[in-house]
Amino acid sequence: MDGLLELVEKILWAVSFIAIGGTVALMFFLVFAQSILGSKTMHSQLEALLRQNRQICEQLKQIVQHLEKEKDKSVDK
Repeated sequence: MDGLLELVEKILWAVSFIAIGGTVALMFFLVFAQSILGSKTMHSQLEALLRQNRQICEQLKQIVQHLEKEKDKSVDK
């Protein structure tokens, strides 16, 4: 009977460590989930801004080229 009691105590001791570790992991996730998930959202928004910036630069180059052509046409006249 004493051996069974000691076995149960050891099992409870091990399970309590597992439960404490799980609780710490859950708390860590709850504390840092916002920043982890938020950083992904911010990264995708920054990539979208970068793509828009490149498109704007291309459009500005096209406008400059068009204005230079118009300027050359007006100088020739």
